Amino acid sequence: MKIRTVCLLLLAAIAMGAALYPVNVLQIEAQKKKAVFFVRSVRPGDRFSLMYRHSVELCLIWDHFRIDKEERIVLDETVFASSNTGLPSVLTGEERFTRGATSSRISNMKRVLPAIEIWVDRRYDNTLEFDGQKVCLAELAGNTLLRIQIRKLTWAEYVYHKLHSLI
Repeated sequence: MKIRTVCLLLLAAIAMGAALYPVNVLQIEAQKKKAVFFVRSVRPGDRFSLMYRHSVELCLIWDHFRIDKEERIVLDETVFASSNTGLPSVLTGEERFTRGATSSRISNMKRVLPAIEIWVDRRYDNTLEFDGQKVCLAELAGNTLLRIQIRKLTWAEYVYHKLHSLI
């Protein structure tokens, strides 16, 4: 009987410890609703992209990001088909502009972003791509302002948000 009780207490302590273990996640939250719609665990070196259709030029824009050693979002590159009104045009630091046959790109950007706030609308085809998996952002929360950021959650919080986003 004592061994069983000790084993159960030990198992409960391990489960509680695991539930409090910290994990870094890429979190997408609808600003107005204050609701989390997407979480995914991330590590330094992970990469993801955001695609949207420019509201005036209607061309597709791809922003490519990575998670750096300090677990921050870093914009590395922007790829776009047009360079007219409202599209990237200014270089800073060691950034490079390259014009190809079908698109232009600004690379070597290294812009650290504490968060990404983006207006999502079905008309703009806002898409998150992570490891080849594409997520239509308007399907997550509708046409609204989303905040994308890196958060440190406990394992229990991560599981809660992950299950909630799937339901």
